[in-house]
Amino acid sequence: MSSSSDPVVRDASEKDSTVKGAAKTAAWQLQKKFRLFPKEMCLISGPPRSGTSILDEWLGRQPGVSAIPESRILVSIHAFMNEVHRFQSLDKDSEAITCLARRLAFDYYSNTRLLMRKRLIIDKEPLEPIAFPSKDYGRFIANMKMLFPDLKLLFAIRDPIATIWSMSRRAWGESLTNVETKRFTIEEHQENWSSVADLVLKYSSDPNTYIVQFGRLVHDPENESKRIFEFLKIRKGRPFQPRRTKEVSFKDEERERILHMVQPKLELLKAHGISNLG
Repeated sequence: MSSSSDPVVRDASEKDSTVKGAAKTAAWQLQKKFRLFPKEMCLISGPPRSGTSILDEWLGRQPGVSAIPESRILVSIHAFMNEVHRFQSLDKDSEAITCLARRLAFDYYSNTRLLMRKRLIIDKEPLEPIAFPSKDYGRFIANMKMLFPDLKLLFAIRDPIATIWSMSRRAWGESLTNVETKRFTIEEHQENWSSVADLVLKYSSDPNTYIVQFGRLVHDPENESKRIFEFLKIRKGRPFQPRRTKEVSFKDEERERILHMVQPKLELLKAHGISNLG
């Protein structure tokens, strides 16, 4: 019986690996030369720690989907588009420049992943002040909708107590070139959650936007998965598998303070049918 230490078996394995590598290289070259990658785009966004990562991981395993989480190319293009509108000479050509920026985004994705036979690219960008120091979250979403006219937007939103607890457990800034991690106060986290809640309300009736309520995703994964698959036109998808979430350990007075600050937003969300936040 041959084993992996057998020279014949090892040579065959190495040859097979070489053939696969050459095929992958050839496919990559074809993809770049003929721009053979999907034109459909989905952005997962929302407050940080609201389930955006698990959404991205789950959807990235579905047929026809390539998920590229927090590529940061969209954040960079957003900054570029803002600069374009500052100057008259560029602003008058903004439509052509937007087309160039769109091509840059797809070329970047094409350089990072083999996208042939994929139908949909998914990127994920939580709305938080390290990525967006000016906190222009609404402008970012508007720029992305301008960049990708048919953009599908998945807005994740979760119970503010659990979200703010999770936010407060970590330092922010590890993705920066010059790492200067920072921690924020509970009030700053609450402002972040509330700002994004305003955007959820703004886009809740947009036909190209789907609001992912964390509670429905966790407690009714079968039906919520079907709704998301229908929205993204994913066929034969595998339903979401909930994970156990960490316990929230705020003191009672901290919890009450947060609830007092976010109550007006919760009431507005509920009035729009957004209440199953987990």
